[in-house]
Amino acid sequence: MIHLSVAQVVRELNAYLNLRSPGMSENRVTAGSLFDLNGQPGASTRNRIAVQVVNVEENGVYRSAETHRTRDDGMHERVKPSVRINVYVLFVANLDDYAEALKAISLVIAFFQNRSTFEVSGNGDGASRVIFDLYSMTFEQQNHLWASLGAKYMPSVMYKAAILDIRDTLVSAELPPVEEIATRS
Repeated sequence: MIHLSVAQVVRELNAYLNLRSPGMSENRVTAGSLFDLNGQPGASTRNRIAVQVVNVEENGVYRSAETHRTRDDGMHERVKPSVRINVYVLFVANLDDYAEALKAISLVIAFFQNRSTFEVSGNGDGASRVIFDLYSMTFEQQNHLWASLGAKYMPSVMYKAAILDIRDTLVSAELPPVEEIATRS
């Protein structure tokens, strides 16, 4: 679900940027790391807005208690409760021109101001809602983040994406519906 959410946001953000500032390359936003596995600058994110997941945490506030669900044929399935997570997504304007980088970050913020909720489907268990909220870091947190990324600060903005349902579609048991209740006297 995380990869589907990031891919959908990248597609829609590219479409938004093409509408808001035409005349530049079609794919200005790409999901990927600023550096490859050898620590060299990533070629796929050069002169683009890089979208990078920097943290994943469980959202314990909205813990699902659903252990059964009803199928269309009336049978009940015993399933594990869905997991709700927060994914911290960093949008980095990895551009040579500083003014263009600031403009790109402004457009990213405008995009999420205009649309912060997405319905993402494709995990085999229906759609999941993903809600993006601007996440403000302190200077100390930014310092730690950029040090762990192995980079110097670049114009960027971070969003916390709350993914409301991630569930393995494995069914642990099928249970027939209750059709009658017998009582003894």
